Amino acid sequence: MQKVLRSRLEIGRLIRIAAVFFVCISTAAHSTDSLILGIHPYRSHDEIREMFTPLAEFLSQRIGQSVEVRIGESYKSHINAIIQGQLDLAYIGPALLVQLKDMDFVPHLLARLEIDGKSTFTGKIFTREGSDIRTLMDLKGRHFAFGSSSSTMSHLVPRQVIFEAGIDVDDFASYNFYSSHDNVALAVLAGDADAGAVKEAVFDKYHHKGIVAIATTPEISEHLFIAPADTNPDKVRLLRQQLLSLTTDSPETNQVLYPIKKTATALVSVEEDDYKKLRDVIAELRARGVVK
Repeated sequence: MQKVLRSRLEIGRLIRIAAVFFVCISTAAHSTDSLILGIHPYRSHDEIREMFTPLAEFLSQRIGQSVEVRIGESYKSHINAIIQGQLDLAYIGPALLVQLKDMDFVPHLLARLEIDGKSTFTGKIFTREGSDIRTLMDLKGRHFAFGSSSSTMSHLVPRQVIFEAGIDVDDFASYNFYSSHDNVALAVLAGDADAGAVKEAVFDKYHHKGIVAIATTPEISEHLFIAPADTNPDKVRLLRQQLLSLTTDSPETNQVLYPIKKTATALVSVEEDDYKKLRDVIAELRARGVVK
C-alpha cells in the first residue's frame, strides 16, 4: 500500500513538473512568435505604452499574431534596434528615416499619420510667458534647449530655422540636449533654459502651463511606420494593408489612433519623396557640420 501511495505521489510530482515545463515552453514560444512594434522615446515610456497599446491590440487581432510594444531607451538605441533586426515594425520620426537611408538601410514604408486631414506637421520655437524674448533674434545670448540631436522637430528643423534667421548656436549663452520633447518644455518652464524647440503636439500639451511660441517651422511629412528591409514581402503587404485600413471612414480608427494623437484622422500611404524637404534641410545641416 505504501509503495502504491509513493508511486502515485511520484507520478503527481512528475505531472506537476511537466505542466510547469509546458507552460514555460508555451510562454517562450509565444514571446518568440510575437511581432515587436518599436517606438522612439519622444515622450515618457508610460505615455508611449498607453498610446500605442490599442494599435498593437488592433494589429494582433487583424493578423492573428501577438504584437508587443517596445520603446527605445534613446533615439540611437531605437535606430540600432531597427538596423539589427530586433523589431518587426517601427514607428519613427522623419529624421530617423533620412538617417536610415543615409546609412544605406532601405526600409519598407508602410503608412504615415494623417492629422486633421493633413499628413504634415510643424514644430514650435518657444519661450516662457512673461519673457522679453519676442523674436528669433532675441535668442542671442540666451540659454536654449533642444531635444535629442536626432529629433526632427526638437533639433534639426528648428536648428535650420534659427540659422536662416541669422543665429547660430555659438550666439547662445549655452545650449543643451534633452532626452525628449517633454523635457525640453519642462526645462523652459523651470527656468533651466530661456527657450526651446518641440513638435507642435507637445507645445499644445504645455501651452496652458505658461509657454508661448515665437516661431513655427515649415511643414514636414508626418511620422511613419516602417518594416526592416529583409521583412518577408507577404508580411509587408499584410502589415501595410491593415495599417492603411485605418481610414477616416473606419469605425476603428478613432479607437486606435486617438491615443497616439487626438487629432489623428487616418493612416495614409507614404512614398520616399514625401520626405524630400527634410532631406534638403539635413543636407544643409550636414554641409555645416551639424550632422554627420
